[in-house]
Amino acid sequence: MKQFLLLISLLISISAYAQTMREQIAANPNLAGGIYTAYMVSEQEHVAPPKGYKPFYISHYGRHGSRYQTAQEKYDQPAVLLEQAYKDGKLTELGVSLMQRVRIIADDAHMRAGDLSARGEREQKGIAERMATLYPEVFSGKNGNNITCFASPSVRCVMSMAAFTERLKEIYPKLNIARNASAHDIHITRPEKNMDTFYKTARTMAKKYQQQQTDDKAFVCRIFNDYHYAFKQICKVYNSTDTHLFMGNMHDLAMIIQNFDTLPELHDIFTEDERYKMWHLFNIRRYMTYGPSIDYGDVRNEDGKLLLRDIIERADDVISGKTADQAATLRFGHDSAIIPLLAIMHAEGCDGRVSFANIERLPEVWCDSRVTSMSVNVQFIFYRNKKGDVLVRLLHSERDIRIPVKSENYPFYRWEDLRSYCLSQCQPEAR
Repeated sequence: MKQFLLLISLLISISAYAQTMREQIAANPNLAGGIYTAYMVSEQEHVAPPKGYKPFYISHYGRHGSRYQTAQEKYDQPAVLLEQAYKDGKLTELGVSLMQRVRIIADDAHMRAGDLSARGEREQKGIAERMATLYPEVFSGKNGNNITCFASPSVRCVMSMAAFTERLKEIYPKLNIARNASAHDIHITRPEKNMDTFYKTARTMAKKYQQQQTDDKAFVCRIFNDYHYAFKQICKVYNSTDTHLFMGNMHDLAMIIQNFDTLPELHDIFTEDERYKMWHLFNIRRYMTYGPSIDYGDVRNEDGKLLLRDIIERADDVISGKTADQAATLRFGHDSAIIPLLAIMHAEGCDGRVSFANIERLPEVWCDSRVTSMSVNVQFIFYRNKKGDVLVRLLHSERDIRIPVKSENYPFYRWEDLRSYCLSQCQPEAR
């Protein structure tokens, strides 16, 4: 029966990936959100470890929970633009409706740029609760009560750490939780030492391509009843020579709404084709600046190696007995760390490589919505038997994920094999 259920689960997984992103976005517009996609929760499959093995330690890295846009102007600019157009009598019926909704959204976001949302807090508490419930042996005190946490100094990351650890403490009051949030640990919470090397070049390249490929006149004409007026006003507000920034801004707003509970939706302002194309262009931008591209990925992945080495070294300390009272190590940061971590581990679906010259193939190999939603997390669950043999289960957003390491008991990997593989991926690139 167990084998049958595993087979059904595998077939469902294969079917989901067989769908094109265009089909998936058509079925669920929120998937066009890319990095703005809210954390999707479904019941985690319980897989019993081999006989005699019990969990004793968890190593985790998680992105902050659902949040507001990080730039206040993404709310203020469209609100000002649309309200002035309304006064000038230049909005269509859809434009008037959009203006009213954008004002509600902008008022809610006032002075909250980058802040964690209420949904983001619930996401973190939910992940913590499921972790505590599924692995009680880790937190019961049998393997120590100490948990060490590291958060990027960004407020949304500190708030995510607070929500996560608060829920753990509610379930297991005897836990001793040490929380750190400073630049001292930035190399493991926000490892971006190498990102600046090609970041501006990659971003400029992707933005130029996005500008060239964005067909926004039809979109603008659905919102405004006078295209020449709209063109002039949009260029003025966005300090631009065309209108593609306005369409991109509205896409961002439409997508980030899913991170909140009561704000009005904006999906109706885009056609199905526009929604897919906007996702595709933003997916390219994220991939070129943070992802494992052939052009810049090797340099960007260097930062992921810092985090992976930290995971290995702290696990070694627990297993060797140096920090035997450590139940878990929890890290809270950003998508800019998750993306290279998964890439250097060659996690399934997260390491696709194409060059910018073949960038139209990107949806076939890499999708930001799958790789890094809000609250995305990577968990290493460590198991041990009485002989001291150690197995590890790898989870990506609480789902088993495959890496190219041989396993006789998938989803469990021998720590000796996994450690050796991870160390091989942590070697610095020759310069």
